[in-house]
Amino acid sequence: MPITKKLNPLYVVSKNGKDVESAANLFDVFLKKTGLDQVVNLLEIVIAELLAQVKSYAVFIEVKKMIDNLLSAILAIIAL
Repeated sequence: MPITKKLNPLYVVSKNGKDVESAANLFDVFLKKTGLDQVVNLLEIVIAELLAQVKSYAVFIEVKKMIDNLLSAILAIIAL
């Protein structure tokens, strides 16, 4: 018999118990608990827009440099 429901779902409680959200995994719990899930959504949108501009290899190389610089800056902030 296949199990269609998770046995131990994860939930994130915020705003003094007023908001309860489900989480897919522990990383998702961390992002939601710290409020960084909105930042990740913003980064996904920015990267998607940059990749939508790629029409040639030369543009791809420039977009790759921009994304690499962005990720380097994020990693530098995290390393603090």
